Amino acid sequence: MTRHARLMLTAAALALPALSAQAQSDTASDSPGCVAQDWSRTMDHAKLAESCLDVAFGDDLKARETLAWYIFAMVNQLIPDPADPETGGMSGSGKVPLWMAWPTDPDTFDTNKAFDFNAAMDDEMNPTAEKKDLAAGRVSTADPDGANEQVTRNKISYDYLIDSGLTTKIDVAEFFKTNDYVEMPVGSIELKASWLQVTDGSPAPEGALTFTFEGGKYWWRGLHLMMKMQTLSTPGDVFYSEEPTWFWSTFEFNDNPGVGHVRDTLITQRAPLSMDEIDTILSDAGIGDFGFENYAPNGTQIRFTVDGTGEVPVILGHTDMEDFAGAPNTAQPRYWTHFEASCHSCHASASYNPDLDLFFPFSVPTGALTPAYNASAKDGVVRYLGQGFKSLDFMWPIAFQAR
Repeated sequence: MTRHARLMLTAAALALPALSAQAQSDTASDSPGCVAQDWSRTMDHAKLAESCLDVAFGDDLKARETLAWYIFAMVNQLIPDPADPETGGMSGSGKVPLWMAWPTDPDTFDTNKAFDFNAAMDDEMNPTAEKKDLAAGRVSTADPDGANEQVTRNKISYDYLIDSGLTTKIDVAEFFKTNDYVEMPVGSIELKASWLQVTDGSPAPEGALTFTFEGGKYWWRGLHLMMKMQTLSTPGDVFYSEEPTWFWSTFEFNDNPGVGHVRDTLITQRAPLSMDEIDTILSDAGIGDFGFENYAPNGTQIRFTVDGTGEVPVILGHTDMEDFAGAPNTAQPRYWTHFEASCHSCHASASYNPDLDLFFPFSVPTGALTPAYNASAKDGVVRYLGQGFKSLDFMWPIAFQAR
């Protein structure tokens, strides 16, 4: 795809008000896979997934990275911070990204109280449902957990988890009495943010966005993005199929120590956009010059291995969120000679064994999995993926959070 086509795809996907219906039609025809739609107003994530399927799962890495930026711009639409609309919010702007008003893991797994997504929409730019949730104090101001990470999800993902009874271990066991696998709906979005507390000895780096939680001020180190684009033709083959279903990307602060080295030498599928292209996307989305331009994708991933041949693993991760996958010293990414991280491979092993009433142990696989893939559980017993484990459709939060 040419640079012109990519920029046209930007305008089409964000449905700029200045474009006429004919212009939008012409633009969409120049941009295979994505059609014009107003993300910031309708937030129709299922429609977005359907219309951008060819771009997401095509071989053009630059087009895929561009789509990652569109999704990043969509989830980072700015909405008011009700606690302090003058000087609160991200970096004192009085505003927060939309994803911060989505339900967190505690909102999903630790309470019986329903998260309110049912507020009527109005004619303003940002979705009223999220703004009313925010105004009601639904933005989490609790400290990030021990890993300095927070997970949030969109309504499609939240509704499926709640309606399917996948938020407690007893209900997960009940689910698998009548189901062979979890099947997250198309349009599901799961996000994971990485934060680091600001102290006198560890200030926020220049250009990093910050937020003040109840326990103090933190700076934002990056954001994992995973979006369900389609279902497998054979959904039970999640563990082994190279047919793509989820679109993966991970954005990282550009000045994180060693991130340049990791991006240039260890990540396998990257196609960085120019600053002009990035500025176009962010400006068209209405969030230009806010600080988001100081972040960028480390790459994208759609399957286990390059070209789906089963030979060369795709390597994609974040130097903070997957620091355990870097060597020789996990705390010093600039010196890494090896980075064993793969969003798709790691999440693919998320599963549950109804006979043992156990989740598959968390591990760090790369490349294609086989039934003999194994990991040691906390009890020291080695579990094998092929010994009765059923797919959670790449959803580690179910295994981590269901109690």
